[in-house]
Amino acid sequence: MQLARELYTAEILKFGEFTLQSGVRSPVYLDMRVVPSEPALFRRIAEEALEMLRQPEFDYDCIAGVATGGIPWAAAFGLLLGAPMVYVRSDKKEHGTAKYVEGKIRKGTKALVVDDVATTGPSLLSAAERLRESGFIVEKAFVLVDREQGAARIAAEGGVSLRRLTTLREILHDLEAEVPEVADRAREATAWLVN
Repeated sequence: MQLARELYTAEILKFGEFTLQSGVRSPVYLDMRVVPSEPALFRRIAEEALEMLRQPEFDYDCIAGVATGGIPWAAAFGLLLGAPMVYVRSDKKEHGTAKYVEGKIRKGTKALVVDDVATTGPSLLSAAERLRESGFIVEKAFVLVDREQGAARIAAEGGVSLRRLTTLREILHDLEAEVPEVADRAREATAWLVN
């Protein structure tokens, strides 16, 4: 997937000092929440993801977005695949129906959990647990970018197989080759990821 230059140019991929949701300090940040603001890029990434999601290994009845980063992707995939979409809140709604899962709940439905980026995995696992509590069957999750910092292992421990479109390491490798002015920073960030 050759999109490293576009992610960097659109300031979605950034270098600096960042604290991730997990609390880990990182020299690189991938702000995939910006992608829907770039319609051509959003469409291109969604179309590549759809090629994977149409494969037989993905057995699901509905798409379940993880709030908030997974919601626009789940909505796009649901719409383009003709699959129902729900989303999982990070906190239970304290008014109205007071639910974690929003959308039509059909018990026994296989849900594919969708998020933008996976780092260490607790948010994916929490979403899977909330869906299961609501009666869904959850066996698989899909992310656009896996930072490869433990999410696949944590998901597997919770009975969820994690699939991804690409990894941060692959994006950094492509960036190193495509954008010479940041090659050193991409190399340093890759070395940090590996350690």
